[in-house]
Amino acid sequence: MSLISRGLEAEGIPSVLVSVMPALSSPSRPPRQLIRKLNIGATVGRPANVEQQLETLRRMVALIEEAESPGAVDRDT
Repeated sequence: MSLISRGLEAEGIPSVLVSVMPALSSPSRPPRQLIRKLNIGATVGRPANVEQQLETLRRMVALIEEAESPGAVDRDT
């Protein structure tokens, strides 16, 4: 997915990679990355948990709007 993100960015389309497995996603250095402590298959949020899904989307938009350099990471604490 990081390669797709980089391809989109090269065409001027901002992107955020949402990951639940940073050990796999971080080495490929996506342009922006949101690391969530969620289950595989529910990367954006658990099914029917609208608030959790909206939180992920808000954080993705914030990364696009506020990231100051390539490689920006937002991580669940």
